[in-house]
Amino acid sequence: MKKKQTDTAIPQPADDKQEELLPLMMPDSPFDDATVSTDKDTEEEEELDDATARRRLMESFVDNDGEKSDFNLSFVLRGDILTTKWLRRHILWLIMVVFLTFLYVSNRYSAQKQMIHINSLKEQLKETHYDAMARSSELMRNCRRSTIINKIEDDPLNTLETPKKQPVVIYEE
Repeated sequence: MKKKQTDTAIPQPADDKQEELLPLMMPDSPFDDATVSTDKDTEEEEELDDATARRRLMESFVDNDGEKSDFNLSFVLRGDILTTKWLRRHILWLIMVVFLTFLYVSNRYSAQKQMIHINSLKEQLKETHYDAMARSSELMRNCRRSTIINKIEDDPLNTLETPKKQPVVIYEE
């Protein structure tokens, strides 16, 4: 597991076809001993990082007395999880996640309610449109000259008669 230490801040090409970019180093950086490693070294470091991350997570589940607690269902149900360092460090983040979840659910409910209302209004608009078309066609049928004449002739109380001559247009001079 050999590691090269680089002190240059300018990337230098390793090959004509392939360029390897070296990490940029800051003069007073906490990463002064940063290294460039091969693929095997990277995989080993990732495995170590995963193991370290798991170990740190389990270490964070320590109660106030400093005793390590087992993370199981009874630990959660008893409420002992509320006294762990991890929860105390991340309580604001968890509250924000719960708040955003509540906001998401309420927004979804509101949007569904509005969509239902919009769909019912669309159906009501269709029904109103069909009623308006039916009334319009009925009015057109009732306004025809033949229909009016038939209604006048069928009414016994009506004294109107249809003219026998065509109307004459009178012009004023």
